[in-house]
Amino acid sequence: MAHMSIQSHRTFRIALFVGVLINEGAWFAYRHFTVGMRLAENLPLHLCDLSVFALLAGLATNQRFFAEWAYFPGVVGALLAVVFPAVSETGAIRPIAEARYFITHIALVGVGFYLTFGRAYHPEARAILRIYAAIVGYAILVTPLNLYLNTNYFYTLSAPAEVRFIHAFPHWFFLGAVSATFLAAFGLLYLPFRWKKK
Repeated sequence: MAHMSIQSHRTFRIALFVGVLINEGAWFAYRHFTVGMRLAENLPLHLCDLSVFALLAGLATNQRFFAEWAYFPGVVGALLAVVFPAVSETGAIRPIAEARYFITHIALVGVGFYLTFGRAYHPEARAILRIYAAIVGYAILVTPLNLYLNTNYFYTLSAPAEVRFIHAFPHWFFLGAVSATFLAAFGLLYLPFRWKKK
């Protein structure tokens, strides 16, 4: 996308921003006002929700910090979510829920790569540990909130119910496996920039 004009980049960013914002806003409004889901269960506190905020902020501001967040946890978290989809809705609404789920997570991957390669916001090596530490810190902070609200944001209390095979293992194994996967995947995503520096 390096050949795109400034105006083309701006139009592309605005279209993505509006599309993602409408997709997410409509879904949360539907679950709250139509389904009647209590607010505590409908908060945007999963990792991919935080990545959506980074996606929107990155598209709106062009800041490197948001591009790094969209690239590392945004891409890795979204790819894991696509491989192991956790769509809990049933009945007539399920096709809509699945469409929204995959649109959001594919957008996270796309925008992460767009900001990093299309806008040339190449991350530094230290961004890996900085963002990884932020994710671990967030998991620690959200756990007491989960206990208080009887929720399971970021799956710190139990693995997604939809991913049944993981429940054969203790929860600490799930947390450890996900943590190791994130760190390893961050390292793999950084390899193109490591090779470029050499």
